[in-house]
Amino acid sequence: MHARCLGLVLLPSLLAAVPAAAQDDHHVISTDEFREKIEGFWHGQLVGNYLGFPFENLYVEEPIPVLVDRYYTTANSGDLEINGNDLRGNTHLFAGTFGGAWSDDDTDIEFVTLHAVEEHGLDITYEEIGQAWMRHINRRIWVANRTARTLMDEGLVPPATGAKENNENWFQIDPQLVNEIWSVFYPAMPTKAAEQAEWGARITNDDWGTHPTIAYGLMYSAAFYEQDTEALVRMALDVLPVDSPFTEGMHDVLRWWQENPDWRDTRQLIHDKYYRYTKGDYEAPVSVVSSLNNGLTGIMAILYGEGDFERSVGIAVSAGYDCDNQAATVAGLIGVLKGGSTIPHRFTHDLGPGTWDTPFNNSYVNFSRDEIPVQTPINEIIDRIIAVSEQAIFAAGGRKVVDAGTTHYWIPKGL
Repeated sequence: MHARCLGLVLLPSLLAAVPAAAQDDHHVISTDEFREKIEGFWHGQLVGNYLGFPFENLYVEEPIPVLVDRYYTTANSGDLEINGNDLRGNTHLFAGTFGGAWSDDDTDIEFVTLHAVEEHGLDITYEEIGQAWMRHINRRIWVANRTARTLMDEGLVPPATGAKENNENWFQIDPQLVNEIWSVFYPAMPTKAAEQAEWGARITNDDWGTHPTIAYGLMYSAAFYEQDTEALVRMALDVLPVDSPFTEGMHDVLRWWQENPDWRDTRQLIHDKYYRYTKGDYEAPVSVVSSLNNGLTGIMAILYGEGDFERSVGIAVSAGYDCDNQAATVAGLIGVLKGGSTIPHRFTHDLGPGTWDTPFNNSYVNFSRDEIPVQTPINEIIDRIIAVSEQAIFAAGGRKVVDAGTTHYWIPKGL
């Protein structure tokens, strides 16, 4: 285990024979499949992040006119509008310079969370996570994350940093894209994952601004055993407040998906109703990075993508709005659902000027988070996430089991 894991209570691997009948009470996942899913989570987030970069916040009233299926850059963007004056429109150059993947807020705040949980354990407190933010997260943050971090400097502690009365950006997309890691810490434990997703969301957000995070948190965890994307969406509905605008929107998207074969028609309906959402006397704040319209286009992509990585992520990017963040969330979810090996190699091996032998050259370069190593092998990040996940599994009464020469995780159902 990585040296920073000393804050965790190290439990032994529980390798014991378990009767086959016990499978009725457990989700059973082989350790190889489990690792595939964690790889899909991390690699998927990177892919979605970089695919969406060129188009971040540029397409609002209308979606991107093509289904994004490649890394667009200033050299191949044609008539498409892209962010061509910084790294977002030149990802191939940065991949070549860094020699692999690099940090952005779709992964680097989760990387901080990983370090903090390794230090303090899964029962980390708001005070402790706040201290981790103040130590590591000081630049390259925006909107609700930026406001929450400023409030920490003023002496506020989460969840006060996300409360409406303190954080004017309480409704923005931020928590959805920085808390997915909690759900892979609690695999096949969707209720617990949803609770932890909300816990993390309240560092920066409040009220219905936390609801997309809860929904995606549940879906990530349930994707360790549930393969049907519609079922995942309906499971998420069960844990959301019935009077939430996001809950209303999810019901609408499910209906529009059934009525409209073309996702672009549903995207237009989402924009017409939820970009400037009103109900009675209530008017929701309007923002291109609102958790409401962005979260709903992600639900749309999951439904229309039907578990196919390329199509799901392509729709998430092409829907527009804050599409790098939304695509990273969707890509990470489909990565968990289908496993890292199902992600097309051109997304993971061909981002740079040449072809790498391993996904993202097995390298994650951190240039955005203070007092964290600059370069970490991605397989080490995967190992460390798995180590934390094992702690959660064992603490919940699960175990490792050898069955017919194959090692499995047995995770109690109903968590």
